[in-house]
Amino acid sequence: MPTSRVSSEQGLASAIATCRLRGAQVTPLREAVLGALWKAEKPLGAYELRDQLSQEAGRQISAPSIYRTLDFLCDHGVAVRIESRNAYTACTHPQHDHACVLFVCNACGLSSEIENQRLERLLAADAEALGFSIDHRVLELSGVCGDCRR
Repeated sequence: MPTSRVSSEQGLASAIATCRLRGAQVTPLREAVLGALWKAEKPLGAYELRDQLSQEAGRQISAPSIYRTLDFLCDHGVAVRIESRNAYTACTHPQHDHACVLFVCNACGLSSEIENQRLERLLAADAEALGFSIDHRVLELSGVCGDCRR
């Protein structure tokens, strides 16, 4: 079912708390990247993040540092890579493990995440029937959002 997006402050606080509950250290750069993802109106690429955070910090942040940070955040389930766009967005349900179902608008680039337990059960049943172990679960659906269709 579609869920509403929480405020960037609430989302950031929840994501940081989730990382800490999982025993992950939240460095200033990790918090800054996560905060930028939560505040962004659309998914951001690593170089966009690097430029934005470098400007805010008043010093150059390296692209490899941004990529390592994004990998960390994705590994801990608080950020999601939109593979078709090579961009990243904050996970809106970081508190528990779930399949990310992303609707990505081809017109404006906006992405919306939903959580759908029925779909997760279907995918799990199909994987089990195949003897398949799922390691990475991101489903991207591209099209045009309601705002752009109007």
